[in-house]
Amino acid sequence: KQWYQRRVRGLTFKYEFDSNKHLLQSVQSSLESRFSGKIPVTPTPEFERAMGGASEKDIVNSGLEYTMERSGKKIKETALAHDLGVDIRTAAFVLALTKISNNIIMAGFTFT
Repeated sequence: KQWYQRRVRGLTFKYEFDSNKHLLQSVQSSLESRFSGKIPVTPTPEFERAMGGASEKDIVNSGLEYTMERSGKKIKETALAHDLGVDIRTAAFVLALTKISNNIIMAGFTFT
């Protein structure tokens, strides 16, 4: 599984790098056709670092940010659906119990 994740991550970074490179080339072409002449377009050091790919820390932080945003949104939706106001703790508890209940039902376990 790890080799697959590394392969997909490598392909994703290659795609992003190539996309950014094509974007810069497109800007350069547009400028050169508008102003008729050679106009070099070079990335800033920050953009160049970003094009080089994310570090492991960047990947972990990005995944954590995505998970936290998605979880926060689900908790907020649960609070609104159950008219809990700003009681986020109860909404998170209700959401957790709902997920557990759904998994038990999906697994085919029943309590009789």
